Amino acid sequence: MTQARKFPPELLAPAGSPEALAAAIEGGADAVYFGSVKFSARMRAKNFDQNEIADAIALCRAYGVRSYITVNTRVRDTEMAEVMDTISHLYTAGADALIVADLGVASLVRKHFPQMELHASTQLSGCSSADAAQLARLGFTRMVCPRELSLRQISLLCFHSPLEIEMFIHGAHCVSYSGQCMLSYAMGGRSGNRGECAQPCRLPYKICGTADNPAEYPLSLKDMCLASHMREIMLSGVTSLKIEGRQKSADYVYGVTKMYRALLDERRDATGDDIASLAALFSRDGFSDGYFSEKYRSMLGIRRENDAAMTRQAPSFPGLTKKVPLHAALAVKEGAPASLTVSAGERAVTVTGPVPDAARTAALDEASAKKNIGKLGGTPYALASFTADIDDGLFFTPAALNDLRRRALAEWNAPPVRTATPVVLPEKTPPVMPAKVRYTAQFLTADQIPAEAEEFFEEIYLPPECYARDYSLDMVPYAPDITTTQLAATLSVTSPKSVLAHTPSQIAMAKELGIPVFASMRMNVWNTPCAEAVCAMGADTVTITPEIPLGAVRAIRANKAVIAYGRLPLMLMMRCAISDGGEHCRTRGNGGFTDFIEKNFICRSALTDRTGASFPLLGMYDCSNVLYNSVPLYMADRMDTLLSCGVSTLHFIFFVETKAEVKQVIHAYKNGLPPEGPSAVRRLK
Repeated sequence: MTQARKFPPELLAPAGSPEALAAAIEGGADAVYFGSVKFSARMRAKNFDQNEIADAIALCRAYGVRSYITVNTRVRDTEMAEVMDTISHLYTAGADALIVADLGVASLVRKHFPQMELHASTQLSGCSSADAAQLARLGFTRMVCPRELSLRQISLLCFHSPLEIEMFIHGAHCVSYSGQCMLSYAMGGRSGNRGECAQPCRLPYKICGTADNPAEYPLSLKDMCLASHMREIMLSGVTSLKIEGRQKSADYVYGVTKMYRALLDERRDATGDDIASLAALFSRDGFSDGYFSEKYRSMLGIRRENDAAMTRQAPSFPGLTKKVPLHAALAVKEGAPASLTVSAGERAVTVTGPVPDAARTAALDEASAKKNIGKLGGTPYALASFTADIDDGLFFTPAALNDLRRRALAEWNAPPVRTATPVVLPEKTPPVMPAKVRYTAQFLTADQIPAEAEEFFEEIYLPPECYARDYSLDMVPYAPDITTTQLAATLSVTSPKSVLAHTPSQIAMAKELGIPVFASMRMNVWNTPCAEAVCAMGADTVTITPEIPLGAVRAIRANKAVIAYGRLPLMLMMRCAISDGGEHCRTRGNGGFTDFIEKNFICRSALTDRTGASFPLLGMYDCSNVLYNSVPLYMADRMDTLLSCGVSTLHFIFFVETKAEVKQVIHAYKNGLPPEGPSAVRRLK
């Protein structure tokens, strides 16, 4: 069943500070998203402490603006109690929804805070209606789709999705598919999955190999701007249009929100002057609509001095001046408690006060009553109309009128009353040591597989393009609706021994066919509740993220796997960095992801940073790019440490190794050999 369409779509603005929140409201946002000082994917934004966030939610409620709170980092088991305490506070304060990236957090919210709406963060990497269906079963009501989707893909997703779909329309592009980037973590230990991204993609690199991309900044993309496509977007079926920018100023938030508010209200596309106004607020060499339009060239850009100069001259946020019109009706009747009703639209609240006395001097009249009830200065409200039903000869004090007004406004803006159950997290238990540990591996091509691998590994996974019946199937990690349909057909025809699944929908597809499922590291399992949620979808084994220390791996109670060897995939890119968006493409392709695969070879290049470190960069069959770490993860001489974590599976990644190199790795792991040089490998600690 598809989700009912909202027209026009909701305008969702960012707020990284109280000032930016006021700017979003003044600019005309229908909803605002912001985060607390913890567990938010933009930890470098100012964000809100516990008291500020309650006030911010109340301010949104006063203006009829929905508040979506980001709790969209991955968390460890030791942090889960604190996360739940944070969410309990948000629940009580009346937040309209949580934006969540961790399936474990989502499962606990659904169980203990049942009236809290859940939105699946783009960090969850869902991009198909089949993913949306799985997320709906987990309690989500909305999915934020990737920036990489085109209009064609978005429209198809919205048509089939059981969830509301939210899309980005303006702001910074992450060059990597969200939720699948570990470059910042690999280079400096600051994880994007923890909201700590240092943005190494904005640095200069050199690319060489299949094609020599001359761009000095081959990973730095221009900001997105879809203002010139608003009529198409409004007809696509999306529910919410999201502006990126929680690290931006109040001036930026106000200007961008105001512009898109006008475009939505006037049902029109932006003019050239409108685009110039948006660029003056912030841009990187202008804007790009490359993913949306499936035109991947000219997407690169960096922030230059002329961009900054324009921003310094851009209009400032004038402050929050907007008022919410309320209607007030006062009743002061002989022998009955006085009452005040405030209303707007179909909503109304009524409060009562003391019984009026007989007047000894001046009796209460409508003019004096309106004077007291209309004292709304310093509040978000303005008196739109006032009616009074006052019996003659009654006395009612100004203090009593003021009390009625204050209590009516407090009731009007009170958070909803919600039910919750106490959060009781499982006690820590020692890891269960499996009776047998299996060894598995994924390869890029069958040509890499030596005879030793057939003996050493119980399962060998190959991508669909190279699949053979003697092996298991490694699904593709990026699968919009058309690709997902193709994968489902492939599964039905091939019936592989096992599936290495990267998305919720892939787990569901394999489970429905009775095929064993190995959930890959791309599922971002950081804690026990997340592992349990992935297993509940149908996974038999879950791979624990390599971003957490082995002590945290040990604490996760699940049938779990760890990466024992391999160059970790640090980025998944839908624009071809190798060909510079098609400029240097051997196949004269479009320079980016394609649903209809005709390419039958892998493009091989490397990205070199300023230190001389070389990161293998592969152009896959669907023209997506995968960037791998400059050094492999290596644990051959520390196998006892890995096994002490209670893992059932040790997984190996061979995407750039030759057959001879694979044989050397297997020999090293059979014999517990140390690495040739400590600096040439990465370790799990």
